[in-house]
Amino acid sequence: MNELNRFNNWLSANLKISIPNEKFFTGISLFPGDFLKNARTKTEGKLLPVLNGIAGDVLEENKDARAIKMSFRYDNEDIEIEELSKFYDFEDKKPVCILIHGLFGDEYMWKKLPDEKKNKIGDILEKQLDANILYLRYNTGLHISENGRSLSNLLERFVKQYRSGNIHLIGHSMGGLLIRSAGYYADIQQQEWNRKVKNIFLIGVPNEGSYVAQIAEFVNKVFRKVDISKDELVSKFLDIRSNGIKDLAYAYLTDEDWLNAKEKPEQKTKVRPLKGVKYFLIAGTLGKNKMLSTYFGDGLVGSQSAISENIETNFFTNVSHKVFENEDHISLLSSLNVAEYIVENIKNKQ
Repeated sequence: MNELNRFNNWLSANLKISIPNEKFFTGISLFPGDFLKNARTKTEGKLLPVLNGIAGDVLEENKDARAIKMSFRYDNEDIEIEELSKFYDFEDKKPVCILIHGLFGDEYMWKKLPDEKKNKIGDILEKQLDANILYLRYNTGLHISENGRSLSNLLERFVKQYRSGNIHLIGHSMGGLLIRSAGYYADIQQQEWNRKVKNIFLIGVPNEGSYVAQIAEFVNKVFRKVDISKDELVSKFLDIRSNGIKDLAYAYLTDEDWLNAKEKPEQKTKVRPLKGVKYFLIAGTLGKNKMLSTYFGDGLVGSQSAISENIETNFFTNVSHKVFENEDHISLLSSLNVAEYIVENIKNKQ
């Protein structure tokens, strides 16, 4: 029995899953023992989004039960659109804020956990806005375009189900790319949800791609050429990047982008902003060095990428930029200044 079969048997016996895929096997087997040891219980919490970010595409391909399905969330559970009215009142036409997390995340990226001291953006919006605050969860290992299309379809179902107030979309990192991709597919599919949207907040979003992800891709290519480890184990491990992670490198928003990636990795489809919508591009920066901020910004996304001028087109230029100093990629989510900036602009356009 080879090593892959033995590991698969272990997965079946201990985690009740089976993933006959060498790509997934190579990466997951190198994780610390505690990850696998506690996976059955802990993936129901923090580890499940991580597992999906790493190999959610493989989980989905193998119809594994641990593949996250895009859904609104309430009290740590998926909520069908038809069930949202049990928890929210849409008849009073309050504005609706939909918060969309980034890579490896879930709805708790926006909310304070019991062991945390600071409130996060979701907590502050709930306290300071007379609005319905909705949270979304999705499989971050899938292609951004796949999730973008799913988000567009979900929002279309939402606006047909409820006569709510104006919609404000708030995305962090990859979540912001999903919003932009959803807008692209709304146009192609001739959907109408975009007419309800007033503001879009893109927080730490790699609109021009992530330099860190591009560096990882470059290192991977180098290791493929020089790796002398047994069975090229190092380069295989470095190649354990889900489709979602690969898309982050160049901010691929459409199917065509990643389908043509091998021939022309930097050539992308022009995705226009939604007409009549105000965009707020929010970036963090760890220091005042202009060159470092441009490329590394908040530690993961360069400020130039986060406040990209490429979003401003002749078609529509209603875009504001805001840089918050001394905020990293994650601290942006618990920054009172960022939260109040969002609250102020939503109140101005409810």
